[in-house]
Amino acid sequence: MKYSLVAILLTVSTVFPFSLAAEEKRVGDHIIYYNAFNSSFLQPEVATAYKIQRTSFTGVLNISIHNANKKGLPDAIAANVQGRIRNQLSQNQELSFREIKEENAIYYLADFQFRPREETDIRFIVRIPGISEPIEIEFDQKFYKD
Repeated sequence: MKYSLVAILLTVSTVFPFSLAAEEKRVGDHIIYYNAFNSSFLQPEVATAYKIQRTSFTGVLNISIHNANKKGLPDAIAANVQGRIRNQLSQNQELSFREIKEENAIYYLADFQFRPREETDIRFIVRIPGISEPIEIEFDQKFYKD
């Protein structure tokens, strides 16, 4: 059975709106959408389908990059994404992103371990083909054991 990550994340975000609210950063005609959430919010079969480790202490970072097309609508585009998370003890964890392609969508997913109720610093860099400067995004988020 094929799962649409778009539908799954939209469903999960309506159930857990505060923990899954998508953020965005606009750079020229490009929009980068991103959110991080606890992997236990996903149904087991969905986590398996997308090779996401599903535990109470595993977070997921979801990123998608879009470019406005001639009609002003967003088109998903491929990019190179690298990142890391850092806990309050300044311990870094490199993120390993997997590219997921579905119909007209492209996502970059990475899972990581976290300590409950601890502020986690998340930083990632997006390199878009044809754009000379990489786009850096950094945000802090607390995760909670489910």
